[in-house]
Amino acid sequence: MKVFLDMVGCRLNQAEIEQLALDLTARGQEVVANPTEADYVLINTCCVTAKAVADSRKMVRHYQRETEAKVLAMGCWVSAFPRAAAELVNDNAIFTHENQDQVLKLFNTTEIGNVFLYKESIKPDLGNRARTRSFIKVQEGCNNVCSYCLTRIARGKSRSIPAEEVVRQIAQSEDLGVKEVVLTGVQIGAWGKDLEGNLRIADLIEAVLIQTSVPRIRISSIEPWDVDERLLACFEDARLCPHLHLPLQSGSDVILRRMARPVTTTQYRKLIESISKHLPELAITTDIIVGFPGETDAHFEETFQFIAAMPFSGGHVFKFSPMPGTPAAKFEEQIPAAISHVRAKRVRELLQMKTRAIQMAKIGSDTKVLWEQGKENGSQISFTGLTPDFFRVRTQSNENLTNTITSVRITGLNQSGLLEGEVM
Repeated sequence: MKVFLDMVGCRLNQAEIEQLALDLTARGQEVVANPTEADYVLINTCCVTAKAVADSRKMVRHYQRETEAKVLAMGCWVSAFPRAAAELVNDNAIFTHENQDQVLKLFNTTEIGNVFLYKESIKPDLGNRARTRSFIKVQEGCNNVCSYCLTRIARGKSRSIPAEEVVRQIAQSEDLGVKEVVLTGVQIGAWGKDLEGNLRIADLIEAVLIQTSVPRIRISSIEPWDVDERLLACFEDARLCPHLHLPLQSGSDVILRRMARPVTTTQYRKLIESISKHLPELAITTDIIVGFPGETDAHFEETFQFIAAMPFSGGHVFKFSPMPGTPAAKFEEQIPAAISHVRAKRVRELLQMKTRAIQMAKIGSDTKVLWEQGKENGSQISFTGLTPDFFRVRTQSNENLTNTITSVRITGLNQSGLLEGEVM
């Protein structure tokens, strides 16, 4: 059976289709890079914003229209809006988070315990979703009650993937030649709290550092209240990439309370100051939501000035999207789209300015880059890759640099906002 996998949304969705591709391959199915070759197209959907929901529906319709394959849907949109999903792809073609294990049974009725691909195995080709790095799901669900978030409703309470299973999957990736793994989840900082021994995320990171040899380990987005001294101490190991993505969402305490975020700007500032003091080379990126219900001009200016004072190296900016089923969707004082648009533009420009300042300071310095897929550019190939602190670098080479880590000297910053580098 030939299966094509695609997704909308976050790194967790990417991690899920990567692991699903490995599991399908281990069961004798063929994962194909071209949807027109597939018997089945399986889409991992998203509902984090109204746009993500629309993109999920659009992707389903696209493959229904453009291929002869049977289209299946799984993930957050399916779980949050099962009736709407069933109307689009039929009841027997949707897999909520509660019955997602049924996906494998659809393709093979034989249960395979502890699936492991050995060194002679080839990493499945996910086509446009193929990544040089591997994304490893370490945790599912969320115990927070942020008033705007539908993902916690779609994925349920926090559940941890045991450390031994995470280590096994990383070893699997190593055997497939992967040089960097990204640990991801919905609320990754909640890892271990539901396991025997009341473990913490630092316990998992320590286990991964000790029991694996993959050159790079990266932590994906983690809430600021889940970062403690033990976790920060893990960055003493150079294999743990010096980068943390710490969602702020708002720089106004009034709005943070309306969001039901269990953090204040004072607590966030103290965390950033501690990181900057003890780990000055660690890059910090963030998420910001503008136009949240009740956000006045004064509240927005608080957020803007707070961001300006933080040493962020970049970030994502979202305009508030009222999602059905969340408390915030029913809040009064909804902000007009035009105002949200202007606010988002201002914050993006501020974050871009911060990114550029750090990039300019890197010119002339040396670093390590993990190179990804290249594109032909005349007689040479243009490659882009990531530094340990999550800056993208471009270089030209006659050699195939894909999935190699090389020493690089940063030589400039191009008009596309990418650092330019020379392989040393």
